[in-house]
Amino acid sequence: MIEVVRQVIEQFPTSRIFGYEAFGDLAITRRKALTRALSQLVKREELKRAYLAKFYRPAWNKYGAVPIFEAEKIKSLGNVYLTDLDAHNLLGISTQLPMIATIAHHSKHHRRKFSRLCIKYVRSTLKEIPNDADYTLLMILDSLKDIKIIMDASPDDAVRRILWIIKRFEKERVEKLVEYALHYPPRVRAILGAILEHARHKRLRSILKATLNPKTEYLVGLADSLPNLKKWKLIGPGRTCRAMNRRWEKRRNEAQALES
Repeated sequence: MIEVVRQVIEQFPTSRIFGYEAFGDLAITRRKALTRALSQLVKREELKRAYLAKFYRPAWNKYGAVPIFEAEKIKSLGNVYLTDLDAHNLLGISTQLPMIATIAHHSKHHRRKFSRLCIKYVRSTLKEIPNDADYTLLMILDSLKDIKIIMDASPDDAVRRILWIIKRFEKERVEKLVEYALHYPPRVRAILGAILEHARHKRLRSILKATLNPKTEYLVGLADSLPNLKKWKLIGPGRTCRAMNRRWEKRRNEAQALES
């Protein structure tokens, strides 16, 4: 049995995490024998345990087995992607390094730990994360959703950085970004619409504009990062809650006057 298992794992790239499912029918028909074989290969250091029931074939150098990157461990968890501080850091918006990795999943919402890596699950905005999802685009949209609470960066700093990133995307990738954005809150679509308009993606900007209520304003703390903030009803930090309440009171009175 051990020779059969060895032949299978030799086909896997080094440092790639795999589980029992990689052995097909063996994992069902000869589970105990497969478990014993994997344990023996771990003892012989032909395999390493990544975490519970997950293994990898290590690469070697003169210092011994090369440890796998934390990103590889996260990738092995399925359709998940880094969000929160991790996303802000990877996108270059913030320099803060989190102690706990935060990953988005469409259903899980808890914490776990394997090896030295602590992970916090949060629910993704997308109800289902596609198998071929572009995780960078989802990180951008999550950052726009969190724009008021990003550590080490103001909302205007975040928008300038995201604008810089989007300007370097191919047209097809920007289209995919808009497709994902349709599942996000209106304030995210409004900020993205303003960014795309400034980046001269007129058709894609119009798609987002059509999904927004023309009378709704969004208090997102933006002041001067884009010249079209007022056009997209994006309100800056100088507008207080009291001013907002006066404006809503005026609209309600106008609506009541029209009804009467």
